[in-house]
Amino acid sequence: MTEVINNEKEKFMGLTHAQVFMYLLMTVISILFLFITNAYLFRMNFADWQSLPMPTLLWFNSGALVLASVGMIWAKQGAKSGSPTNIKIGLTAAGIFGTLFTLGQITAWQELNAVGYFLASNPANTFFYLITALHVMHVLGGMVAWLRVSFKVFLGSQNTATEHTIGLLGIYWHYMLLVWALLFSILLTT
Repeated sequence: MTEVINNEKEKFMGLTHAQVFMYLLMTVISILFLFITNAYLFRMNFADWQSLPMPTLLWFNSGALVLASVGMIWAKQGAKSGSPTNIKIGLTAAGIFGTLFTLGQITAWQELNAVGYFLASNPANTFFYLITALHVMHVLGGMVAWLRVSFKVFLGSQNTATEHTIGLLGIYWHYMLLVWALLFSILLTT
């Protein structure tokens, strides 16, 4: 009975504290990217705007982020079914593809620099680097959480919160994929 009461105290509007934090974090991130996207769309109407070519590598990077998200689905299904092997496979895939996405973005920046599209060359370049760098920073934040969860799973300290924890991590990964899809669409069409 005491355990039930303690669990109810840990809920806010039916959500755990971790879920409330995650949704608040995603709200703040959404507002940040909304402001930057709004500034991007406004600024592109000025005469000095010179669009830059989108590196083909961004398509590969997008695929890597999709596969990282699929890895998180796999890990969550493993947690739901109580399969430590599937949890480890899913987390490993998510980590590998999340890392590939990040390294791919860095490589795309280097490719643009190599052909003369520098950060401060024109406003379009500045916004491209700003938008993609901010997204990478948020993916790296997810990688820190992924490392923490993976470390616990691979050390064998699984408990009843594993499915919940992996579920929250998965929500963040899927959210980063959604944010990237929207940002990439805007960058492609403008």
